[in-house]
This record gives sequence, structure tokens and C-alpha cells, in this order.
Amino acid sequence: MIDITKLTKYIDENFVDEESTEEKGANLFSLNSNPLVDFARAITGKKSFGPKSCGISPLSHPGFKSIEKKLKTPSYEDFISRLMYYINEKNMTHPQVYIAAGMTPDCFSKIISGKTKTPKKESIVALALALKLNYDEATDLLSSAGQTLCGFKQDVIFEFCFKTGPYSIDEVNEALVHFHFKPIGGRQ
Repeated sequence: MIDITKLTKYIDENFVDEESTEEKGANLFSLNSNPLVDFARAITGKKSFGPKSCGISPLSHPGFKSIEKKLKTPSYEDFISRLMYYINEKNMTHPQVYIAAGMTPDCFSKIISGKTKTPKKESIVALALALKLNYDEATDLLSSAGQTLCGFKQDVIFEFCFKTGPYSIDEVNEALVHFHFKPIGGRQ
């Protein structure tokens, strides 16, 4: 069972208020800052960077190409491969996974066959909980689908559960309902 007192403390320490991030986001770039110029300065080591001082666009710098490759959005096949890897690694059958995730066989089948173009973050979290993944494994599975846990309250709850679990989806849903979120995994 999830200790709601510890979870509440964890949320207080890690929750990023959505309204405050919008205000902070407006101040991330000053009028005197150009992200491409800042990037070029970082990879070239030059303090003065502009069209006359360097002669190359930061976008054509070899360092940018490697970063661009790392930031490329993963394909859905990557997610299916990672999901199948964890299912095999945890020595679970497909029925064990979709039952523990609170999914119907049809929903699970659509996910693993690729018929569901991109599963929702909550579905991926439900699968990660069913597989009893730790935090690193869960973030790996999420990132393979182009998802991440950010500092918003529901994600902080998921983060806590992966770091302190494993917990069943029913236990996580109790915590979600306690904090006024909808249950995940098809269990209402």
C-alpha cells in the first residue's frame, strides 16, 4: 500500500506548478539571447559568434548533427521492441501483463501490433506498473514512445510509485483518486 503521507511530501518537494512554469518559460530567453548563437558558442568555444565571426551556421556544425540525431523522435517500433524486451525480461505472458495493467486483450493486442499509433502516457505507465518496472526501466519504456515523466502532479505520483514500488495498478489508482486524478489502465 502506498504511504499517502510520504507521497504528499514527495509531491510537495517535486511538483512543478503548471502556471508558474508558463511564467518562468516567458523568461527563459531574454531579448539579448539567441538560442542558436548560444549553442554555437557552446560547441565552438567562441565568445563572439555571428555571421561575420565564424562563417558557418550552427546548424551545419558537426556537433549539432550528433545532437540532432540523439533528439530524433523514436519510432513506434522502438516502443514495441522495448515493451517486448521487458515482457520477456520479466518472464511474463501477454495475459499476465494486460490483466495486471487493467487492459482488455483487444487494447493490448492493438498496442503490441502497432494498430494503436501512439499509446497514451497513462497506458504506458499502466504497462510499466504491470511489469513491475523500476524508475529507470519505466522511463526507458516511456522514452521509447517519445514520452517522459515531467514535474506535473500526476507524473510526480507515477515517479514516486516507480521509485518506491513496485505497486499494483490498483494501489496507484487509489493514490491517483486521492489526489483527484482519474484511474489509469481502464479501471474506473
